[in-house]
Amino acid sequence: MLVIGVPRDYPSTWALSVGLRSAGRAKPSRSLETCNPNILFQLAGADIGPLTKGAVMPSIPLPEHASIEHLKKQAKLVQQLVRSGDDGALAMMREFHPRSAELSRSPDGLDAFARSDAQLMVARLYGFASWPKLRDAVRLVREHTRSDPADIDTGSDAGSAANSVDRFVALACVSYNPVDVQARLVEAAAMFAADPSLGTGSIASMAATGHHRQLAEQLEADIDAARRPTGPNGWPPVLYTVYSRVVSERDDCSAVETIRLLLAHGADPNSGFLWRGLVPPFTALTGALGWGEGDQPPHPDRDRLVRVLLDAGADPNDGQGLYNNGLAGTAHDDPTHLRLLHGHGLGQDRNGPWYQRFGDRLAAPDELLHDELAVAAWRNLPNRLRFLVGLDLDLDRQSGRAGRTPMELAVEQGHDDIIEILRSAGAAGVAR
Repeated sequence: MLVIGVPRDYPSTWALSVGLRSAGRAKPSRSLETCNPNILFQLAGADIGPLTKGAVMPSIPLPEHASIEHLKKQAKLVQQLVRSGDDGALAMMREFHPRSAELSRSPDGLDAFARSDAQLMVARLYGFASWPKLRDAVRLVREHTRSDPADIDTGSDAGSAANSVDRFVALACVSYNPVDVQARLVEAAAMFAADPSLGTGSIASMAATGHHRQLAEQLEADIDAARRPTGPNGWPPVLYTVYSRVVSERDDCSAVETIRLLLAHGADPNSGFLWRGLVPPFTALTGALGWGEGDQPPHPDRDRLVRVLLDAGADPNDGQGLYNNGLAGTAHDDPTHLRLLHGHGLGQDRNGPWYQRFGDRLAAPDELLHDELAVAAWRNLPNRLRFLVGLDLDLDRQSGRAGRTPMELAVEQGHDDIIEILRSAGAAGVAR
């Protein structure tokens, strides 16, 4: 078997905070009921500035595992605080309620502030025009949220054979929770070495270990199985193939052939899930590309898997995959993934299924490429930058809330090689 683990000489680092409007997942957000409301209201106002008339400006992202019930509790709290005359709540009302002046002048005073008013404020705090739009967004999020492999109970007292197979599959797939990824993969490899039958114990384990011939027999009997959620995470089989890092070395086993088989039987090349209910999604491309805040290893057949998925119609505008290979974790200066994605349309609007679902909650394709310029400048990645400057991008475009150009970021960090590449490509200079 082949186990691709985290290089032990690569320290795990957290993503650098450079003010980029990152395509990667947001850090966990505290909800109203778990923090001082006054602090949250003050932060909300400071974060976005005054709203123009009729505008809806997002202040904070939805929290992890957002639910309608929690949002209702938040609205109830807002209503109570406004009616009590809390300064922070009143400031929030002025910022987020379009009729705040009218409500303030009501003959009934703040007692006229209804639950529906509070719900509207909460919706606008999270960047939605109305409570129904927020409610619909949360329902969509919950529909596409799936568990991380590390969310699965992998205790050694697995019990039945079926539970042992699920335990093996969960351990074999890279996790994006704050866990020891390397230790999980080593444990999965040890299980597989001790009992090779784990690799054929379920459709999920066949997909994870590349047993495409045995999987083909299952699909001939049940063609819908190529798309049906299965295994410990409730993922479609294609995701187990690309997120697994324990692959059989048998000649008749291949992750690439497994992906081709699944796609031929109707698997969706844009399969994915929301990690903890956050956007952007972790897609099949994300899994194959690897990396992330925990330096999750790429798939050993990364490039071939990515090509197969892209050729089958996977949207190259994969915000999470770019974040994982750019701003997150240990910096690496290999632009291969950018070449692969750009060769299939990275930066062009493909109207992929995830963009259809979540719209402007995802970074625009053009924005993704310009954010990559900023990352290369900030993290001193000359190989990536040389590739990017050849794409006819706007080298003087400001990125993120900090509003910095790539040149400004490079000068700030003292990256002389990056500065020279940008100047040679025509970027505006900055006095040092």
